[in-house]
Amino acid sequence: MSLGPQRAFPRQSTVLDLFDEQRERAPDRPAIRYRDTTISYADLDARANAIANELIGGGVSKRRLIPVLVADGPEFPVALFGVMKTGSAFVPLDPALPMDRLRTVVAELAPPAVVVSPASVDTVAELGLTVPTVIVDCAEPPGDPTPPPADHAPEPQDLIYGFYTSGSTGTPKCSLNHHRGLVNRLTTMSHRFGDGADHVTLQNSRSTFDSSMWQVLWPLVSGGQVVLPHRDGILDLEQTAMTIGRHGVTITDFVPSVLTAFVSLLELREDLREAASSLRRVLIGGEPAGPGPVHRLRALLPGVEVTNTFGPTECSIGSVFHEVTDADVDRIPIGRPIDNTAAIVLDDDLVPVPVNTPGEVYLGGECVGAGYLNDPERTARAFVDNPFPEIPGERLYRTGDLARVGEDGLLYFIGRRDEQVKIGGVRVELGDVESALADHPLVASAMAVVLGEGPEATLVGCVTGRSADDPPTPQELREYAAEKLPAEHVPQQITVLDTLPLNRNGKADRKALTALIAAETARQAGPAEHVEPPATPMEELVCSAWCEVLKREQVSVVASFSDYGGTSLNAYQLTAAVSRRLGRPVRPRDLLVAPTVREQAARLSEGVDDDSAELAYINHDLAWRPPQTLLLTGATGFIGAHILAELLMDSGAGLICLVRCSDPAQGARRLTEVLEQYRLTSALQLLPTALKTGRVEVVPGDMGGELLGLSQGRFDAIASSVSGIVNAAGAVNLLSGYLDHRPANVLGVQELIKLAAGGARVHTLSTLSIFPSAGGADARVTEDQIPATEQVAADGYNRSKYVAESLLTGARRQGVSSVVYRLGEVWPHQEIGVANPGSLAHGLLYACARAGCVFPTEAATDVTPVDVVSRFVARAATGDIQVDDGVLHVLWPAGLRFAEAFGALADRCGLDRVDYARFRDRLEDAAGSDERLARLRLLLPPPDAGRDAAPAELDQMFTDCSRHFDNRRFGRHANALAEPAADGLKTIDRYLSELADISVLAPQEG
Repeated sequence: MSLGPQRAFPRQSTVLDLFDEQRERAPDRPAIRYRDTTISYADLDARANAIANELIGGGVSKRRLIPVLVADGPEFPVALFGVMKTGSAFVPLDPALPMDRLRTVVAELAPPAVVVSPASVDTVAELGLTVPTVIVDCAEPPGDPTPPPADHAPEPQDLIYGFYTSGSTGTPKCSLNHHRGLVNRLTTMSHRFGDGADHVTLQNSRSTFDSSMWQVLWPLVSGGQVVLPHRDGILDLEQTAMTIGRHGVTITDFVPSVLTAFVSLLELREDLREAASSLRRVLIGGEPAGPGPVHRLRALLPGVEVTNTFGPTECSIGSVFHEVTDADVDRIPIGRPIDNTAAIVLDDDLVPVPVNTPGEVYLGGECVGAGYLNDPERTARAFVDNPFPEIPGERLYRTGDLARVGEDGLLYFIGRRDEQVKIGGVRVELGDVESALADHPLVASAMAVVLGEGPEATLVGCVTGRSADDPPTPQELREYAAEKLPAEHVPQQITVLDTLPLNRNGKADRKALTALIAAETARQAGPAEHVEPPATPMEELVCSAWCEVLKREQVSVVASFSDYGGTSLNAYQLTAAVSRRLGRPVRPRDLLVAPTVREQAARLSEGVDDDSAELAYINHDLAWRPPQTLLLTGATGFIGAHILAELLMDSGAGLICLVRCSDPAQGARRLTEVLEQYRLTSALQLLPTALKTGRVEVVPGDMGGELLGLSQGRFDAIASSVSGIVNAAGAVNLLSGYLDHRPANVLGVQELIKLAAGGARVHTLSTLSIFPSAGGADARVTEDQIPATEQVAADGYNRSKYVAESLLTGARRQGVSSVVYRLGEVWPHQEIGVANPGSLAHGLLYACARAGCVFPTEAATDVTPVDVVSRFVARAATGDIQVDDGVLHVLWPAGLRFAEAFGALADRCGLDRVDYARFRDRLEDAAGSDERLARLRLLLPPPDAGRDAAPAELDQMFTDCSRHFDNRRFGRHANALAEPAADGLKTIDRYLSELADISVLAPQEG
């Protein structure tokens, strides 16, 4: 059971009361902006009073339902407040609805009057209504601005609005909500996001979608201002971005499907990114949100926060929120209930289900609405008695949504309870099929539909890809689904689309998708169409873009985009494809208003000669690069696993992974396990497909063996196929000598040099510690230096790395290209925080956490996070970063005193602060049950008698290389990867949080 915070809110106030407070506080403050029009709080109030007086004068009493047929513009909020001031509830209706549907809805409402704008007067006349029609026209002076009689004021328990939504039987249903529920939702937003006075809100949802209510009402009840868009029937995301920039919009709302297209447009247009940069928060909701577009938005607009929202129209807009973080890599939860509400996942007997068990979501508390108009049976089915005393309110709303509660206490959406079908007599939950397909690493979103009826019914899975450059194939998706689902649940047909069609509310439209798939199936089964070929270079260019976006071999220049299944959303992908080919931005509207290739080419050719199209092809061809294959060693190690992840996610290179294993299957399991160990989730999702398609090949081998443990034929085949070698392998044992390190670290490098003689470039990891202890501050070691043999540190590991570097230096003189990356202390990933278990620095901090204490020390170290190291090496290996042969010191300029890290850890975990001798005693107590501590104990020197701090021998085990080594060559590239941190403690913040969860083994003081 999940209960939102119980927080006081103005439960005796209505939405109108909250607005009146703001109007009295600052009557001249801007309330509404629409194009070049600004309306103040006082003017809005006066106009609403005039509408209310006209309605009351026409016979409208309290507690009636008043249709509002106003599509957009300032007339919309004026109409809402005018109706509220009569004590009645408003029901927004779309004037563009089919006339029969509109007549049905108005007849059910049986209103005493209707409110319209000048644009919808003719629609009402066509309806033939006999009740008064009140026209809201903000271009004209208001009527009687006198406040309406006080006895018409609404009360908190009164209805505020009704919204019509589609019913399962095809008959629209009107969901009703109370003022009090809206007051709780809106004041909760102020508590979470700050007063609306600090925000400019864009109404980005259609007025007939209940999400528009917070966008219009929240700013007006909290002292902010609402920007109303100008719409002309076309989904114009370019205009959305420009409106955001023009008015300095700070907060708005997107349906995830539309957000995906908006993000693609921002990625293409720097001017639109700049326009959208005023955004500080984006709410998403209405359908499940994929993490990809959300995190791309966060990367494009670093200052923006994203809130995922969940809640049906029946429950005051939405009552479950989740603030998206970097941790939401795989899926975005729907979150936890907001203030004074509850969300609970129940089985069919209304019993709470265990953690991670699917069940139906029920909502309770102040959000629960009043039910459905004139439909007591449907209301009784959906609004059930509340059996839980800890949840306030008499009723719970049964959402029909299936979800689970994760171990983190967050709700995760699964699907709809009522999306069940029968295929061959077997009941299939469409959400199950969709969830299985959506889990595929190349899939962004998925929807299942059924074509035909009865025995002829066919289950079809429809997916969109995460990347246009690497879409999944239907065959691999079928094989993937067969691994996840019972045989009867596997779709007989799978179609890969660029986008899913949307309904009028911006949600993925299952009916439209079914029609689209049925039409496409019939078209493919019918006779071949006549294809008129392109006649000009510009038409060739546009045809090429159409084929890319629509996934077709050819298109006719006289057929419309919609004939091929094109939608308004993938028209934005077409915009991007044409822009790339032309080498200049193209306005989406230029393509959206021209339905055929020929017409689009004609518009694009205005002022552009045909040679531009040829130049675009020339630029495209010049950008072509030959396919790459890299040999990667050490992929099961700490740094190697992160390099593997970077290459999987951010390159198209093929990878041959040399893994110590008995066979490729075991090697693949080892790669999977190491990505899991370091929580490299995105790469983990890509790995199965990469293995299946052959992009990643696992080769059993041995770095210490002759020919890397391979046959001569296999060795030669790899040598002839790879363009580069990334050597992240190596033996590391501070207690072992040179001969123990020699096989992997020296002989293995010799074999790699032999392999690279065919032309591959070697990228190998080394260490800054091959140099003796740094001297004074002026003795900075440059990247061109290498110590003399007698100067190398005396341990076996450093000697082996020194010899390996020397071998590569000699090979470079003989024409074998190589780059050596000398590393200092490599710390955990900044956003994930999982440590290298073999790191001595981590071992010391881990020991403090396990022993429950910290001690004084002068030890210091450098801090370079593994995500920076792996990204740099991966991009250098693929050529995305151009580096010359030789040595680079991959080193951030941030240092860290262990005393600072110990202090931060002690504060987070409540650790004791003791002297070094006492720490050693506590470590002795803990080491008996922890092998890592037992090994560390052998390395740590004994305490100095009479000294609280650690002995000098311990301090000398660490060096702050940032003080003693030059990194100019690396520094030229570092800023392009990430802004180097000047504060080492900040760099390891996430890692310290991970340590805070470790249990203490030794008894603490007191």
